[in-house]
Amino acid sequence: MRFRKTISILLVLALLTGIFAGCSESGENSDETTPPSADVLEPGETEPPEPEPENEAEARAKVPDGLPEKDMNGMEFRIVTRDRSDFVSDLSFEEELNGDVVNDAIISRNTAVSERFNIAFSADYENNPVPVIQSCVTAGDDSYDVCLGQIIQQTAICYKGGFYDWYTDLPRIDLTKPWYIGNAAEALSVKNHAYVMIGEFDLDVLRFTYCMYYNKDIAASYNLEDIYPVVREGRWTYDTLKGYADTIYTDIDGNGVKDENDLLTLSGDPYSAVVTYQYSFDNPLFTLDAEGVPQMTFDREKANDIVVKLNALYWESPGSYTQGWGTGGTAWTSNRLLCYTGLFSSSGGYRDLDFDFGIIPYPKFDEAQPSYYTMSDGAHGGMMVPITVANTEDVSIILEALNAETWKQVVPAYYDTSLKVKFSRDTESAEMLDLLMNARVFDFGYMCGDWGMAFVIQDLVSTNSNNTESAYKAKDKVAQKTFGKIIDAYLALEEGTP
Repeated sequence: MRFRKTISILLVLALLTGIFAGCSESGENSDETTPPSADVLEPGETEPPEPEPENEAEARAKVPDGLPEKDMNGMEFRIVTRDRSDFVSDLSFEEELNGDVVNDAIISRNTAVSERFNIAFSADYENNPVPVIQSCVTAGDDSYDVCLGQIIQQTAICYKGGFYDWYTDLPRIDLTKPWYIGNAAEALSVKNHAYVMIGEFDLDVLRFTYCMYYNKDIAASYNLEDIYPVVREGRWTYDTLKGYADTIYTDIDGNGVKDENDLLTLSGDPYSAVVTYQYSFDNPLFTLDAEGVPQMTFDREKANDIVVKLNALYWESPGSYTQGWGTGGTAWTSNRLLCYTGLFSSSGGYRDLDFDFGIIPYPKFDEAQPSYYTMSDGAHGGMMVPITVANTEDVSIILEALNAETWKQVVPAYYDTSLKVKFSRDTESAEMLDLLMNARVFDFGYMCGDWGMAFVIQDLVSTNSNNTESAYKAKDKVAQKTFGKIIDAYLALEEGTP
């Protein structure tokens, strides 16, 4: 379902290379070699201490980016992005060091890239940068080197032409590197062609990863089994969560109406947080065929089961409660909610809570499902390079370096320091975060579907409807036309030039 590109693979390969090199150097006389003599300690000497193992940031720093050293003579690298404080802070071009580990890591990344290649950064912030970059392409205006916009809006225009192919047109991009996340490149591709890409430079892909927050104090008060072994052993499933929701509820205020003043099991919005179940329950809309062309392969029968199960969970279980955007926030922060659906970024507001909580994945569909999965919310960004860019060599070098240095410096700072240390309350939550980082999946149907087929589950669950066949049938004709148009356009672009 997804590809893994982790540092451990690189380290293992490095070790194997050393082993094989050692074997080849022994030559024909390898069976006659004598063992090396051990160091003899002089009287009073002690064994030297074992070296400290590398942490992840140190290991990442050693991964080569394969880029040439080049003086770009003060070139200005120009970005157009969204005018929202969280996205602006991900760039921090105008910020200074302030002691915050993430801010300082971002500035360190910017400095490393600008000094290495002798460049300067500039950014324009727009409410919606996608039509801005599209207008530049139409007018032949070389104002920007890259557009960082919302992924679903970007995929809605990139197939029309006017943007460079990340596989063939940007010579220094290597999509096999670990700073291009999971199966994202595959999910954005048609026959190894993609005109918008996801990489770690879009830090919002990490920040907008879905998870569940778990109130350990409430769990202890109900003598629930420790959740972490349940997750590790693959027993954290829909049925487990449903069992909790069927039994844990108290009408605290005694008004006979279920609301956020009561003790609840599960809460969250019935929109994007519910879409995530389609992926946590392992039913993506699209997979690639043998030729690398996306095909709609999701299981309609399973989709119906998912909707029925979620409606039973959210609308029939006494302990579940959902209404609209923001549902559950009051109950969670007031220590009245066992499980709350949210994003990694939500944890920033929880550091001062006076109860003990952890971070866990969404449950699996059942115990037969091999792994836990999650997704990044569609608010995250992507990168598009317009064909008005003349110097694709230098622009691709800078983009590769920005993605690499974000993976090496910023992600460890955000993930290991902020999430694991500041915002999570125990080492086991850190283990769960590792699991979630490796569980992110991306789907052509979600990112390229223009809020269509991938949102049927959201539409049905938010209205407590089980009429899945009618809902999918209503969307199917438009979806087939939309996806077919995108795929055909990609194939046509393959034969020509962007």
